[in-house]
Amino acid sequence: MADPDPVNAAGRDLTTPTLQRLCAELITLRERNDRQHKLYEQTLAQVRDDLRASFGQFAADAQHAYQRLRDELTGEKRHSLALLNALLELATDLERVSAARPPLDGAAPAVAGWAEGVAVATRKAQAVLAQLGVHRYDAVVGSAYEPALHERVGSRPAEGMGPLRVAAQVEPGYASQQPDFVLRRAKVLISE
Repeated sequence: MADPDPVNAAGRDLTTPTLQRLCAELITLRERNDRQHKLYEQTLAQVRDDLRASFGQFAADAQHAYQRLRDELTGEKRHSLALLNALLELATDLERVSAARPPLDGAAPAVAGWAEGVAVATRKAQAVLAQLGVHRYDAVVGSAYEPALHERVGSRPAEGMGPLRVAAQVEPGYASQQPDFVLRRAKVLISE
């Protein structure tokens, strides 16, 4: 029967070279695992740094594009507002000229034609303003004075009204279709 003890008759341990080889293989495997882990960590750190840099560049580019777009829109709004105000001024002037037209009884045909041309130009200007969404609004007499909607051009005593009320409208106001966007405030007289 075989001896269960792995020691042979000479007294040598039979498992020592196998155990040494196994330990050497484990050490080699562990070292290789450590190297791979370090390489993985380095690669991961590099990818993380690259992603951070890439995201930082993306964020800077997006911010720059947003700022440029905002500047363009602000410039376009400013330009559009200036054009609308110029058109509004012309339409208001044409309306005043048309309203001041004297009676045409016995007037020369040239004067009558001129007066009709001014009336047509006034209607065209008002139609263009309407197409652009600009509408006229009137101040309500007796309502509270609101600087956002009313431009104070003077004051006068008004019976039955307290102070700082709209006593009379001198000129109408104009606003765009957007609420709270007033192009020109209504010119009003305020009660004392």
